[in-house]
Amino acid sequence: MDGVLIQSREVIESAWTRVARKYGISVDQAFIDEHIHGRPGGHTLQLLFARFDPQQRVAIKGEVDAIEQVADCALVPGVAELITRLKERAVPLALVTSSWRARVEHVLRQHALTAVFDSIICRDDVRRGKPAPDPYRLAAAHLGRQSDECLVFEDSVSGVQSAIGSGALCIGIGDDPTLTAHGALGCHADFTRLPVALSGTGAHGYADGGLYISGFDQQRFARP
Repeated sequence: MDGVLIQSREVIESAWTRVARKYGISVDQAFIDEHIHGRPGGHTLQLLFARFDPQQRVAIKGEVDAIEQVADCALVPGVAELITRLKERAVPLALVTSSWRARVEHVLRQHALTAVFDSIICRDDVRRGKPAPDPYRLAAAHLGRQSDECLVFEDSVSGVQSAIGSGALCIGIGDDPTLTAHGALGCHADFTRLPVALSGTGAHGYADGGLYISGFDQQRFARP
C-alpha cells in the first residue's frame, strides 16, 4: 500500500524518526531504507527500541501508529486509472501491506476505494511478514490463484523479496534502482510511466517495459 497505492514514505519516515528522537535514538537514512520501508512494524520496533521492555515497546508503537493512522496521503500518480482499467477487465485485485487494518480502512475510505480489492492482507494476517513470502501466498490463495499466476507491484526491497519468494512476478514502483537487482522485472517511477495496453487474446503479461491486459475474463499473468 505505502509507496504503491499512496505516497506515504515521508509520513512513515517522519513518524518513526520523531518518536525515536523523543527517546534519544537517532535514525539514519540507511536504517530507514533497510528496516522501515516495506517492513512490519514489529521488526522496526525491535531494532530501534530493543532496550525497552515489551510493555514499553507496545506503548511506543502506539505513538508511531497514531501519527501514521490520521495522516492523509495522496495516491501514487496513475494508480487510480490503472485500477479502473484492471477492474474493467475483471482482473482480481489484492492489497498486501505491512500496515494494520484500521489504517488501511482509513486510506481506502479517503480515496473511495473500499470496494475495489477482492482481498486485503494486513500485517496481523500472517505470522511472518515481508520479506517472507507468506503475505503474497495468502493473497493468491484468497484470489483463487497460484502465486506464480500473479503480478505484484512493490516499492521496497523487502516487498520485492516477498513477492519473488512467493513465486509471483513483480514490477518495481518508485525511485529505488536496486529493485531489479532483487528480482523485479522492471522499475517505473509511478504508474503514469508504465505503458498499459489492452490485448484481445492471450494471458495478461509484462514485456518490453509495458503491461498487457487480456480481453478474456479471469486470465492469469503469464511469465515472460
